[in-house]
Amino acid sequence: MLARLHSPDEEPGWLADSPEPQHTMTKRTPISFQSGQSIWPTVEKWAAENGYKLVSQDGSGRTFQKGVGFLVAPMMLSLAQSGDTVAGEAWIRAGLFVRIMALFLLPAEMGIESGGFKGVLPRKIARTAVNKLLTALGQQPIG
Repeated sequence: MLARLHSPDEEPGWLADSPEPQHTMTKRTPISFQSGQSIWPTVEKWAAENGYKLVSQDGSGRTFQKGVGFLVAPMMLSLAQSGDTVAGEAWIRAGLFVRIMALFLLPAEMGIESGGFKGVLPRKIARTAVNKLLTALGQQPIG
């Protein structure tokens, strides 16, 4: 018997008559923690060591990117620090050409957490790099 997808009044991510939630991939993996000191010296060192380039900066936040080109899925990290609070996101961007070649099975953006079968290798590479940064900042790695 085939399970049916959720109806509008059921919680998304669950299959009807299924006791366990199905894994749903996020567009971006959220990052948040407290830090009593500036994270930027550690972040800048990590970026240089891991090939991430600063692509944008505003008052309290910075966005880094690793990878450019037609066939590359760029790895993105955005962080902002306000006082002791650090918040950000990590994700993979799939360009139009890559999505066409994958018959649009890849979404335009994917979080870097483990699980799922889409973009496994670039997500793993990004997760490994971001986990190095989180470890250097004394935080728990992304699973």
